[in-house]
Amino acid sequence: MIVRRTSFLVVAMAAALLLAACQQAGVSSPSEAASASAAASASIIPAPTSLITAGELVDCVDIEYPPLEYFETSDVTDPNAAIGFDVDAAKAVAAKLGLNITIRNTAFDALIPDLTAGRCDIVWSGLFISDDRIAVTDATPYLATGHVVMVVKGNPEGIKTLDDLCGKTVAIQTAGLVETVSAEASKACTDAGNPAIEIQGYAKVADEFQQIVLGRAVAIWETEEAVVDWMTRNPDKYEVAFVASQDKTYGIYRQKEHDDIGDAIAAALRALKDDGTLAAIAEKYDLEPSKLDKIE
Repeated sequence: MIVRRTSFLVVAMAAALLLAACQQAGVSSPSEAASASAAASASIIPAPTSLITAGELVDCVDIEYPPLEYFETSDVTDPNAAIGFDVDAAKAVAAKLGLNITIRNTAFDALIPDLTAGRCDIVWSGLFISDDRIAVTDATPYLATGHVVMVVKGNPEGIKTLDDLCGKTVAIQTAGLVETVSAEASKACTDAGNPAIEIQGYAKVADEFQQIVLGRAVAIWETEEAVVDWMTRNPDKYEVAFVASQDKTYGIYRQKEHDDIGDAIAAALRALKDDGTLAAIAEKYDLEPSKLDKIE
């Protein structure tokens, strides 16, 4: 009896103190106090006002780049059914901003042109932040990345550096930063009196990777995310010959002067990083959460 009575008194005193605190704050009950506290701590992020359609975020995406954006099976074609880190994160951001989201499946080389033409509000599709793109758009950083060169298992050509690519056939995706830097590397070869890199460019990443399968290229020059995903899907067949760069950053692009969109997305990214949402999405797709440190 003494224990039960003591417990009752402790509970009663705690309830009285909570009620007194509620009344002092002008809240009539503990439940209302909890609701008020939650509302006060919630992140209030104003929705952008320069969207194509109020209440809707239109995102142009090239849905063929696992693990960032892809269809889980070949029979799925609805862009809004796509999966991947970029797509899942974009949906989380839209929800944080109280917006509906529409995914538009867009060819890689049409992503920035469609954005500048006003066909989408953002491009969130595994695009590096580059000087050429920033010249016509603005971008919000969200994920660290880099380039790697992949070869068949055992590296029979002995490719360990950029110089080793001179005279070799390398497959890349066109219209991206790799096209620029591989061309620069090829010029460095010829400037040094060596054969140029035989660069095979493809619009689709799937076609690019197929060249090493068919033996038409001895190396693939791609982002580390795409290469790791390919090697995971094709175990014990390929390896990374060397890391070409580790200083790149993916960005979420928007039209210039649409700072309201950039500010809202940046605020939502920070909130979703802080509460662990983005880290969970990254881990779901085997990405290292520390790469999210690019979020400012």
